[in-house]
Amino acid sequence: MLIQELVLRNFRIYGGEHRFNLAPRMRYGKTRPIILFGGLNGAGKTSLLTGLRLALYGRSAIEDSSSQKDYEAYLAKSIHRSKVTDRRANEASIELNFTYAKLGVESAFKVIRSWRLSGKSLKESLEISENGEPIRGLTYDQAQNFLNELIPIGVSALFFFDGEKIKDLADDTGGTALEQSIKKLLGLDIIERLSGDLTVLHRNIAKSSARDEIDKLISSETASLNNLRASIEKIRSEISTQMAVKAESDSKLNQLKRAFDEKGGHFSSSRKDIEREIDQTTATKSELIAEISILLADATPLSLSGDFSDRVLDQIETDLESSPFKNTDSIAKSLSKSLNSKLKADLNKATLQKISGLINDTLKDLSSRQKYTIHDLTPVQASGIMAAFSKARDQKSLATALFERLQQVEDKLDELGAMIARAPDDDLIRTEFENLQKAQAEVATIDAKIAQLREKAEHEAQQAVDCARRLDKLYEKAAKTSDQARVLGYIGATNDLLSDFVDHSAKAKIIDLENQFTQCFSSLARKEDMKIGIKIDPKTFRFQLVTGDGDLVDKDSLSAGEKQIFAISILEALAKTSGRQLPMIVDTPLGRLDSMHRAKLIEGYFPRASHQMIILSTDTEVDEEFYQALSPEISRAYRLEYNAESGSTEVAEGYFWQQRKAG
Repeated sequence: MLIQELVLRNFRIYGGEHRFNLAPRMRYGKTRPIILFGGLNGAGKTSLLTGLRLALYGRSAIEDSSSQKDYEAYLAKSIHRSKVTDRRANEASIELNFTYAKLGVESAFKVIRSWRLSGKSLKESLEISENGEPIRGLTYDQAQNFLNELIPIGVSALFFFDGEKIKDLADDTGGTALEQSIKKLLGLDIIERLSGDLTVLHRNIAKSSARDEIDKLISSETASLNNLRASIEKIRSEISTQMAVKAESDSKLNQLKRAFDEKGGHFSSSRKDIEREIDQTTATKSELIAEISILLADATPLSLSGDFSDRVLDQIETDLESSPFKNTDSIAKSLSKSLNSKLKADLNKATLQKISGLINDTLKDLSSRQKYTIHDLTPVQASGIMAAFSKARDQKSLATALFERLQQVEDKLDELGAMIARAPDDDLIRTEFENLQKAQAEVATIDAKIAQLREKAEHEAQQAVDCARRLDKLYEKAAKTSDQARVLGYIGATNDLLSDFVDHSAKAKIIDLENQFTQCFSSLARKEDMKIGIKIDPKTFRFQLVTGDGDLVDKDSLSAGEKQIFAISILEALAKTSGRQLPMIVDTPLGRLDSMHRAKLIEGYFPRASHQMIILSTDTEVDEEFYQALSPEISRAYRLEYNAESGSTEVAEGYFWQQRKAG
């Protein structure tokens, strides 16, 4: 298969018509397989992959579309809405042109899937042309089956995948994701469905051919099962009735609550709590007043003196400093007189005058050091006064905090007083309160009844399961004695044959898959000496990683990048094992890879994985450096850029570093 062109018309964020030429072209004598799309998150890369799968498989391409209604809702939401007009287009379509070789003959196909809104209804159509001629006479289902047979959806999942598919395989530890991929590769999902249908057929034939005694037991068990089903349905009906009654009771209860609140009931219901809080707050106020009184009876009043206390303390310190020189003047005069009297008899007049002058000067110096004393205090007295002023300063801070707390308590008492004043008397709301209690009791009774009904339904359901199991055993027993044992034998043999076919097919394909994986992983692993193979159980499809020497490797021991390389290697191996020549479409494949692993993919995977490799990437995955490395293999490049004003994606040829508009 080779995709030639994809055309999107009003699909999701692609407003109007956008044509993408996807055919690889030859340059310098070499066909370049890579078609590169670049776009930031939300620019529409995933929409391209979704659109391609939707064109081919319709409802089956949408995983979360469990019903036709869900699918139609998905299609309606997928019609582009313009931000400029704030209106949704009437219709959308996806056109896919591709060539496909069947039995050695290549044909050109055109698939157009379109849908149109008309009021609240949606009409979908599917048109298929082969070599320019419409394939006529096909209903919608027949046209879809034609595409499913041409390119089975299970196989396409191995070629058209996104980063989430890679992540699931990379993070899968139980082998579930790998098991599903292998089953799709082998077509085992179809065989399992066939086997299930044969089992149902076996059961129906066994039931119709049972002998009388077994038939009676089957009839009895069937009647019991039907009775249980009827009982369960009756209980469900009762639960629905009670739920309706409950809804009405809940509404009535809400009305009573509103009426109760409008009369101040919510205040009355908490009146005792308010009164209790008033008592506690009043007690707190008394305690605060007592603490403040103790402080006021102590040194706290001294703190009111302000600057005066500072001046008193300074003067006391000055007085203490001058205390040693107290009465120095009178002592100096007495001493001078005494010395002059004693020296007068022994010295001549001139010498006496000189010595007297020296004595007088010395005594005058001592007298000059004496300062005026205001407070005649002893050191002990001064220390007591200074300690009192210091204590007053400390108590002032404590008193201030207590007064602030007292103010808060008084404000709280005022608030509580206002609240209790709003609460009505109990007699005024007694009737509303009683009605409210009665309604609450009714709701509680209904809830209990619903719970009992659900418990009974669970018990009946378990009995129904047990009855169904007994019926299965009776059908099995009836089959052994049935007149149509030959037919049942054919069915059993066919199931056995299918089982053998699955075993043989699985073994052969798994050996090929293991070999392909080893080659793929070796070529993509960053560590040159990292030789890892895979062993897959053909029964359970659980896998183990092994070294070249046969030692087991814990998958969790691989780095995040190595796990992603593992997933890509699995997908490449599955694609090669399928034997199909399909394009490879990969959405955001490099998100968790380091530069070395990215280089390995660019060198060893993208150029050779398929004859047509479509890569959907961001600028951080394939940056300018990796783009240069890929450029010899790039045939075409497109840049997707979302326009926030129009709400639509604009398309230009070239990658992030090129700006030429697409034609």
